Amino acid sequence: MISRRSLDSRYRDASAVLARSLITRALRRADLRHFLLGQPGIVGVIVPEVDAESYVSTATLMLKPRGTAYDGDVEVIHFDGVPPKRGFRTQAETFKDVLPKSDRIIGVASRESDIPDAFRRIADAIVVVDPVDITALQGVCATLLGRIPSDAELAPAIGAPLHILGAAIKRGRNAGWALRRLRGFVAAASTPNPTPNISRAGPMLSELHGYGAAREWGHALAADLADYRAGVISWAEVDRGIVLVGAPGVGKTIFGFALGRTCNVPVFAHSLAQWQATGYLNDVIKAMRAAFAEALRNAPSLLIVDELDSFGDRERLSGHSENYCREVINAFLECLDGGHSREGVVVIGTTNLIEKVDRAILRPGRLERQVNIPLPDALAREGILRHHLRGDLPDADLLDVSERLEGTSGAGIEQLVRDARRRARSELRPLITDDLVASLPARVRLSEAAFRRACIHEAGHAVAGHVLRQESSSTPVEAKVFREVRDGACGRTNFDNEFGAERTKAFHLARITVLLAGLAAEQIVLGEHGDGGGGEEPSDLHSATMLAASLDLSYGLGQGLAYLSSRKEEALAAWLRGDPQLRRRVEADLDVCFRRAQDVLTKHRRGVEEIATALAALGSIGREDIARIVDQRSTELCPENCRIDVNSCATMSRSARQ
Repeated sequence: MISRRSLDSRYRDASAVLARSLITRALRRADLRHFLLGQPGIVGVIVPEVDAESYVSTATLMLKPRGTAYDGDVEVIHFDGVPPKRGFRTQAETFKDVLPKSDRIIGVASRESDIPDAFRRIADAIVVVDPVDITALQGVCATLLGRIPSDAELAPAIGAPLHILGAAIKRGRNAGWALRRLRGFVAAASTPNPTPNISRAGPMLSELHGYGAAREWGHALAADLADYRAGVISWAEVDRGIVLVGAPGVGKTIFGFALGRTCNVPVFAHSLAQWQATGYLNDVIKAMRAAFAEALRNAPSLLIVDELDSFGDRERLSGHSENYCREVINAFLECLDGGHSREGVVVIGTTNLIEKVDRAILRPGRLERQVNIPLPDALAREGILRHHLRGDLPDADLLDVSERLEGTSGAGIEQLVRDARRRARSELRPLITDDLVASLPARVRLSEAAFRRACIHEAGHAVAGHVLRQESSSTPVEAKVFREVRDGACGRTNFDNEFGAERTKAFHLARITVLLAGLAAEQIVLGEHGDGGGGEEPSDLHSATMLAASLDLSYGLGQGLAYLSSRKEEALAAWLRGDPQLRRRVEADLDVCFRRAQDVLTKHRRGVEEIATALAALGSIGREDIARIVDQRSTELCPENCRIDVNSCATMSRSARQ
């Protein structure tokens, strides 16, 4: 047993103490006591793969003990069997380089075949460490906890990885608490990993609905991986990774597994939260590296890393966890490239908040491609319904159900079908369309006045957007309104943004004007505006305010040229809360843009009326009709007391449906 008093204080937990004890035991058994006493030598140590990192760090401590009189150079080499990147030295070359400089060398490997021939030929011995047994565990507990647990207390921990033992048993901890923590860690680690390899169950990419550009990329990747496996192209010609961006429930992880089935490769799903459950910082990094190593052993493969934003952004780190988060991000970057090859491993990151992801993660060579997965449109929603119905209701018209699911994610649609099936089962009958209708999310039907206001609001966006399309490089393609609403969304206007436009101050002010045009239309037609332009972060007022603040703080398009803040919304909002002068400047810009929106819509008031009437009747209006109406009514001014006739809207709505 190791003496508690004499043990180097650097051996703080069970992982290091056990590794030291088992290496010492193996060296004594091979009659290498001279090496333990600090004499020159070269030894190889074969260790369990899951514990390799623990043995590497412990071997380094052993070669550099405190208080030793030996001054010779020492070296620990990890022979991990991973081929180096092109241009990097092989492990055999590394050994040949350190050999003339070092008197004491330990080579750590998980398989003897990973040890280079040059090392094996001149080593004093290649030893294999024993597995952790009850005797070793009791010695560690006596050393670190001051108590020797019974065999029964330690039996569940036999065979546990060193990093789990080290996370629970640390110097100075209460013995009872440490053993309870150990049992919990062991139980969690023994739970089967739900991550599948190649799974035949589930949809292929071709069966997914509403994924747009992501699905196109996935089919291209499948073709590239097939060519890579056939030797037609090199790994350098294959995309290394992608970030899928979208609201919760749109199916980002489902896409990853469908892509794996389409590519016929294994898929490994992980997250930072899963890695953090393994213990402290060193345990998190070990788990992260192990995940990449597992994917590499099974290459070509896909590695999904969910919730990329949970890593954080090093530009925003602060407080007591700053160093921890920084080390975790740096370790992740090393896994993405660093000195480790990941040939054959495509990494798929997912996030709801791409703006919170560290920019280094997104740079070329790592996860350079970002693809947005939008909420499904009406056609995609119907396809998702059909998929989850699994052949039920084949002749049913699901258009009405699909339309009433506006704004619902794929996960929400799946939940709807489950609820409908439950309803049918409770009444001991087959599923019918009415079950789907009865399971639809609760909606509030707008009053005629509220619906009228929503039509006018969206008409204002559409008209101002068309009139200012050249200045804003953004063209309205569709305006929609809803008589029944959920979560307060009464309507929306979609725009086609032109990329590569000149982003001058006029460009940004035009976009702010269009954002405020909905409220301006309400003001002109109804005499006052309601609260539909604010209340939430994605609202018109929020977007306009953030854009106006960025002109002053980020773009040098305000009062001065100084760069004071990034255009990230948290930073802009903090400046607005803390700087009264900035608030006044932003308010002034918003007021100018609001007045301009009023001027534009006053001139085109006939167009606002006609588009609002069409929205009330049909629920939506497209690009061509918006352009035709605005251009035809461009010179027709409207009398001050003009109001939209709700009765005529209702009549038009009924005739349109007929």
